Amino acid sequence: MLKRCAELFTKNLESKKLNFRSGENKSGDSVVEFPYEGKVARIFFAGEDGQYMSIYVVFENVPAEKRTDVILACNEVNLAYKWVTAYVDSDNDVIFHLDAKFSPEEAADEAFEMLVRTLKIMDEVKPQIMRAIYA
Repeated sequence: MLKRCAELFTKNLESKKLNFRSGENKSGDSVVEFPYEGKVARIFFAGEDGQYMSIYVVFENVPAEKRTDVILACNEVNLAYKWVTAYVDSDNDVIFHLDAKFSPEEAADEAFEMLVRTLKIMDEVKPQIMRAIYA
């Protein structure tokens, strides 16, 4: 069963007729998977009502020899955007990440706003990250 905030968020997605999957992970957190442009945004809801939300999108894998260039590009992204962070993880994947906390009363709209914001920023910085990877 989805935590309250995740349930409200998925109802919002359903009302917009958007494609997604939802369920729970081994830790008991609610997880919503939202496909976008060949990638999947994974949205985790933790806490008693699911009021703690984290969004993760695996953006692109980085060749080992480009890791430093991509980390520098991610640093530039992090300076320009305050809501979403970009980093290279231990698997050499570029990750876009956002954390938020809200009450159940605002969960549906705020969680959707945070998802849209994450995806928009990801689209805006795509050329910058891709140049760092492939230039």
